[in-house]
Amino acid sequence: MVLAAVVTGAILGGDALITRSVAAPETSGYNQRIAPDGSITDGPVDPVETPSESWTPAPTEDETSDAPPVSSEPTETPVPSVPTVGNEVVAVAPEAAQDPSAADVVELLTAYFTAINNHDYDSYQAQHTRAARAALTRKQFTAGFGSTIDSEITLLGLSTATDGRLLAQVSFTSTQKAEDGPDGQTCTRWTVGKFLEGQGTNLRIGKALSGHSTHEAC
Repeated sequence: MVLAAVVTGAILGGDALITRSVAAPETSGYNQRIAPDGSITDGPVDPVETPSESWTPAPTEDETSDAPPVSSEPTETPVPSVPTVGNEVVAVAPEAAQDPSAADVVELLTAYFTAINNHDYDSYQAQHTRAARAALTRKQFTAGFGSTIDSEITLLGLSTATDGRLLAQVSFTSTQKAEDGPDGQTCTRWTVGKFLEGQGTNLRIGKALSGHSTHEAC
């Protein structure tokens, strides 16, 4: 509502004029407006401009989508895993485990040492080639292994022997009666070479070359 001052025309006392305020008719913002000089004119009200805030573009869909968290932790280079080819009887050194023949050799050595610990001559003989079987009679087996128990058996390495056969380097500890052990020993640590040959689809232990067996007392 706009108020306009109207002179009543009455003079009081001195030179004072009595004025009264009357309500100007309420105007529509589209038909009348107050001009800068205070008069009312026809026309739409000038829109009032308000200072605009600094504009920031709306985020795009890619920006609002959940991005996977970025880890600040340093990445570690994975270490190649070592194949597991050993068992509760025969352990395998990491280098030997990489050899493609390792699993077959472990199977053969497991049967071989199990036969010794069970004092099973027939099973012991079955792990050897025909030529090697003839080198040890049942009586000799009983005399040599009658009280023997082998443990801590480890396949250390696999290589090719000078005669072309597969050579398995094996360490183990044997306990036995003094009369059955070397130099009267009851506990002996061994490192031996087993010369392996293919017999059909299986590996078998052949006759060993000299110089491939060492031992010391525990």
